[in-house]
Amino acid sequence: TRPLFAMGGGDAYLNVVAEARTEGYKDIYDSLSEGGVVLGSAGNSAGGSRDVNAFGAELLLPITKGLEVSLAARQEKYSDYGSDFSPKASVRFQPMKSLTLRGSYGEGFSAPTLPQLTQKPAYSADSVVDRKHCIADGNTAAFCDANPKPSFQINGLVISNPALTSEKSKQFALGGVWDITPALSVELTYWNTKIDGLISNVSAQTLVNRENGTSSTPIPPGLSVTRDANGAIAQVIRGATNEGTLETGGVDASVQFEHKWAAFGRFRHNLRYSWVEKYETNGNDAIGTFGAPRERATVGTNWSMGPF
Repeated sequence: TRPLFAMGGGDAYLNVVAEARTEGYKDIYDSLSEGGVVLGSAGNSAGGSRDVNAFGAELLLPITKGLEVSLAARQEKYSDYGSDFSPKASVRFQPMKSLTLRGSYGEGFSAPTLPQLTQKPAYSADSVVDRKHCIADGNTAAFCDANPKPSFQINGLVISNPALTSEKSKQFALGGVWDITPALSVELTYWNTKIDGLISNVSAQTLVNRENGTSSTPIPPGLSVTRDANGAIAQVIRGATNEGTLETGGVDASVQFEHKWAAFGRFRHNLRYSWVEKYETNGNDAIGTFGAPRERATVGTNWSMGPF
């Protein structure tokens, strides 16, 4: 890190970082399970390593005493799947001593994990609903068209997908902090994040639906549905792929209050509240489902007295 030149709010600074690391992973099954000899085994061995090299820089620009701009970028190269570039820009504005406004925009990524890239194929007895397979299995059309439709267990193979790439995100936030008094402050932030190329596991039923043409989404490269001459499903090869989007946004708010008593020490109370405006995966709103509540709130109190 070093200063570059003087500005209205002080010296502009450039921070530069370079990193190099090696990641290793190993999860080895016993040889009989790995070879498919033990019936009912789930999963299979995975293991591998990769080198990651990264370079990043951040430019801090104190334009005036109350206005600061930050520009940053980071480039990472993975030896197993490729490279990613992540830029970010942020602004901090303090029009008065008690009020701070801030905003930021950034792009990010999440690399596929080594298990996702290196796991050996594993057998899976998947159940699917498929009319062509039902007819080929010797059943009548009336039976195959019944409601509920009959399901059949087929030969499935779960593979790692060497074609996986990273998930890409774009996010922005706007907010501020108001110090109403030295003891009372309020913070409010609106945030929004969108992730493209979600890494998700495609089920056997989804692949069969796509192979039948009931879905306009194509079967991802490396995954497949194979049938015999009669139309029965011989094998479904399934696994993870990059498809789909996740978009979420909301408001975070907090209130903090501090007070001190000579005989009882110092107290700091904090109320945090989060309201989620949206949480959509592939256009389907998940707000209100398990693990995705509309609202969260926490209340905390910290007490200190002397060295305690």
